[in-house]
Amino acid sequence: MTEYDVVVIGGGSAGLNTAINCSRAGLNVAVVEEHGKIGFPRHCSGLYSTRFLSLMPVRDEYYEHEVSGARFHPPSGKTIELARKERVAFVINRELLDGYLGKLTKEAGANVISNARVSDLSTEPGATCVTTDKGVLTTKLICGADGSNSFVRRKLGIEPPNKLHGIMAITSEQDYSDCVDLYFDNRLYPGFFAWKIPRGKTIEYGIAGEIGPNNVQNFNSFLAKFSVTKYELSSGVIPFGFQKSYADKILLVGDAAAQVKPLTGGGVIYGAICAQAAAQVFAEAVQKNRLDEKFLSRYQNLWRGRIGKGIARGLLIRKIYGGMPNSVIDASFALMNNNITKNIFENYGDMEFILERRPHQAVAE
Repeated sequence: MTEYDVVVIGGGSAGLNTAINCSRAGLNVAVVEEHGKIGFPRHCSGLYSTRFLSLMPVRDEYYEHEVSGARFHPPSGKTIELARKERVAFVINRELLDGYLGKLTKEAGANVISNARVSDLSTEPGATCVTTDKGVLTTKLICGADGSNSFVRRKLGIEPPNKLHGIMAITSEQDYSDCVDLYFDNRLYPGFFAWKIPRGKTIEYGIAGEIGPNNVQNFNSFLAKFSVTKYELSSGVIPFGFQKSYADKILLVGDAAAQVKPLTGGGVIYGAICAQAAAQVFAEAVQKNRLDEKFLSRYQNLWRGRIGKGIARGLLIRKIYGGMPNSVIDASFALMNNNITKNIFENYGDMEFILERRPHQAVAE
């Protein structure tokens, strides 16, 4: 029986990036993915800033559309448009991108096992195993990269501090406009916002809010504003906030570790950055034969050093915004509607890294 250095549970972008980095560090890696095809089903919208290109291997055929700015719709309905002369963001086909990450994972030497559901974990001394419906994998270390409803995280008894419910609908309408539309209203979309993204051959409508029937009702009302009746629906839980991400022989990466931007709910960039940190610690742990929780805790210090300030600032802004009545939201957006704000955006506007330093490249093609 093959003994792996690392078994990565979850074949999304965070897990695949972890596997690629681990394999390139010389570790023997397996990836366990419950679905039959990498990249399916759809997990997020795929709207990323131009700086995303320095972090992920994006090919020309993955682009669906590009935008140069955003239209902000506060409760008053007085729209504010901020745009740059050049493109500021791309709409990427995530299914194709994740499929390519899967290809890179195999080329790096990892064993990708699809259609395999994990039913149990064991980290007992001398018997670290991952039990799946395709057999038992023996390993030194385990990476839980299995998303917002992570089996590995639940096995450890860890719960993320905050959760949102994100829902999005993709329609067959064509839209090649230059701006995304963002809708803010603490009565209709409390604590977060709704969005409409032009994807070229399609349009995406989405909302995020507290888990429960009210969020679903708010989403249906949002679609009704645009007379949308036929669409492809996706939804999921978005965990965020600071959470423990390590235990004996185990690290959590991506949504499983709540490594998500509190302001946008996006986790692909953070997941790629944290995957690099996880691979670094996994390689050191195997080299030094230190698989214990105390040694692996350095992973938490690494990723918090890289994205912690962005998360902390995002949590603070969310707390402030969540307590705003609509009248204050309107007044805040009115302050944005001036030449100074527009000039700043035109020269420095960046979707992904407004609140933190630009990170180093996390994945090399």
